[in-house]
Amino acid sequence: MSNSCALDISKIPAVILAAGEGSRIRADGSNVPKPLLKLLGLSLLERSILTFKSAGVRRFFVVVGYDKEKVKEHIKDLAKKHEVYIEIVESYNWQLGNGASASAPATRIKEPFFLAMCDHLFDPQILHRLIEADDGSCICRIAVDKNMNEVFDLEEATLVSLAGDTVINIGKGIKNGHGVDTGIFLCRPAFFDVLIESVQNGHGNLSDAIRSIVPNKKVKIADVSGLFWFDIDTPEDYKIAEDKLLDIIKNSKKIDGPVSKYINRHFSIAITRKIASKPYTPNQISLVGALIGMVGASLFLTAGTFAETSMMLVWTSMLLAGLLVQVSSIIDGVDGEIARLKFQLSPYGAYVDYMLDRYVDGSIVCGMSFALFKLTGSLDAFLLGGAALIGLPLSSIHRAKFLAETKRNYLPEEDGILRFLPYSRDVRLFSIFLGAIINRIDLTLYYLAIVPNVVAILRFYTVKRAIENGKDRLFSKNKGVIVSRAS
Repeated sequence: MSNSCALDISKIPAVILAAGEGSRIRADGSNVPKPLLKLLGLSLLERSILTFKSAGVRRFFVVVGYDKEKVKEHIKDLAKKHEVYIEIVESYNWQLGNGASASAPATRIKEPFFLAMCDHLFDPQILHRLIEADDGSCICRIAVDKNMNEVFDLEEATLVSLAGDTVINIGKGIKNGHGVDTGIFLCRPAFFDVLIESVQNGHGNLSDAIRSIVPNKKVKIADVSGLFWFDIDTPEDYKIAEDKLLDIIKNSKKIDGPVSKYINRHFSIAITRKIASKPYTPNQISLVGALIGMVGASLFLTAGTFAETSMMLVWTSMLLAGLLVQVSSIIDGVDGEIARLKFQLSPYGAYVDYMLDRYVDGSIVCGMSFALFKLTGSLDAFLLGGAALIGLPLSSIHRAKFLAETKRNYLPEEDGILRFLPYSRDVRLFSIFLGAIINRIDLTLYYLAIVPNVVAILRFYTVKRAIENGKDRLFSKNKGVIVSRAS
């Protein structure tokens, strides 16, 4: 649904419930409050706040109850760390249910607001779906997933029955359910009155309050089918949530080359799982990957120095060099995974990663060229190296320049048949790894000298066509004639 008076997400506060005891997930005797439970390096509350922030939300009201002093201290740390406005609201009757906790900020909020539980993971796009569906006709709009067959533990889920986009029933185990309540809502301030009245009537759960106004047709939905969300209640849920988050990160980069997609990601995700709880930053990981690559480059140089003494040492040095180059390629994926997983993506981080990659690539080619020259005595090694040094950065430069000039990303399909040529960085580094293992770095240098440059030359045509197609799409979108009269 399109709404010409759409709400501005930056002006909509988020109410996050962090008041419950979380007894099921703390069944092992843990004394850590559920909001502070770490999941891949971030507490559940921190992950919730950063998800809202990534969508554009700037104000937060966090409702606390159980073990509130620990949660309060954590909230203060988060506000300072992430530079966000967070108001702490105490719920004095949180034991009655999440509906009672949700009513706590009633006197502080006078505008539409998002409502979510801190133990719910979700795609930020869900918030935009709620805004897109909003037409001002209801006081509570629920994000609903209609793909019920894909919902984990459907028996524990809260179901909704619908007439169009209007909720006619809600609850666990209801018959004729059309979708699942994801636990993310867009509400009007009048919803607080509903919550308070429901609690006064002895019904402390959020679903009870919503059910009380269903007959008035004041509860509607936004269809968020196909978007990720997950509710963490038990230790089993926790493990599944970890796997789901990593799987999302693994598949989030749409322009992965074939080596990254089918080989590197399996290793990088395993590394990410191990180090996510550590305080390593993406830039630190980028630096480690670059240093490993530079050591690999130095081993190629070392192989050249052994050319006149021992071929065994030459091959051993090259083998180690190739292995380190491939390890560097794998680590090059970990920094981005950590950045996406922990909401640490930044323009400076992308810049650092780009520059370090160029240094690593150039150093490796120089090392290989020197080794090949010492092994063959032919100056062709330096000609190949020079051509490779010209061609290797052109793919990245091409994308950056295209974005700067057209204000949009260059799509893989715009390469046409070129996209089937193996020239992405992951493939190039893997070719260096293979060349080192079979002791044929000459073949690798021919590949690095020829393929990237051929692709760069052919792209003069594909870029021209892509820009023209972009202009055609823009004209089609805004086509028409405007006639004006000057006074």
